[in-house]
Amino acid sequence: MWDIDDEPPKPGEPMEVAPGVAMLLAPNADAWTFEGTNTWLVAGPDGAALIDPGPDDPAHLAAIDALAHDYGVRITDVLLSHHHGDHAHATEEVARRWQATISPRVHRGVIAEGTTVRLGGRVEVRAHRTPGHTADGVSFAVPAERLMLTGDTVLARVNPFISHPDGTIGDILASMQRLGTLVDDDWTMLPGHGPMVRNSRSFLEQKLSARHRRIDQIAALLERGAPRESLTDIVYTSLDRTRRNAARASVDAILHYLDSRPVPGKRGGTQ
Repeated sequence: MWDIDDEPPKPGEPMEVAPGVAMLLAPNADAWTFEGTNTWLVAGPDGAALIDPGPDDPAHLAAIDALAHDYGVRITDVLLSHHHGDHAHATEEVARRWQATISPRVHRGVIAEGTTVRLGGRVEVRAHRTPGHTADGVSFAVPAERLMLTGDTVLARVNPFISHPDGTIGDILASMQRLGTLVDDDWTMLPGHGPMVRNSRSFLEQKLSARHRRIDQIAALLERGAPRESLTDIVYTSLDRTRRNAARASVDAILHYLDSRPVPGKRGGTQ
């Protein structure tokens, strides 16, 4: 398994993280995707689910086909953690090649909470709605292996940016809290980018605290009269230029959250 201090796998080289559960790193590394997008295969006796097919790249598609053949399974279901192209662009092509069923996510539909894909024996994949990074965010539990595939709701190294106005701070806080009720420290979270997360519940508590500290920081800056248009530069002083727009979206999401909070002592009022 890919731990936080390990070198990442090479794109196209499968890494098994549990019996029947393997990852392929897509060849789309950049400032937004870090090492690239993680594509996941969950294989059972009656088929396999492919989660986040990734970019529509010939080498990546060939690696997906080879992985399914290595496990001796047919991809029966394609599932998406959210609609962003680095996770979703290959969806239609994978489904065509394997005659697989596509989650409605590719059409910006809303997958029903608790939707379960049964792959035979004890192997199943269960959907849990976790909006915040985007409005259509979903995480997928593999209960038999105590795994939670979190898409871009939870990443190992950083808190994901909020794709405001599609994503919201209120939603990401609620989703992280909810995930904390679904996993324990003996579960492993498998993100959409970067290494896995161990001690899942404790990790979520730490990351929630970090989210709240950032909210409090921006609230304090506003109280001291800092201009809203300067907050991104004040908060993210050493940010790479290519990621500034992501940081600004997250700051805008926090401002929207603060503006929407009820004013103490005023029934139904907002700031």
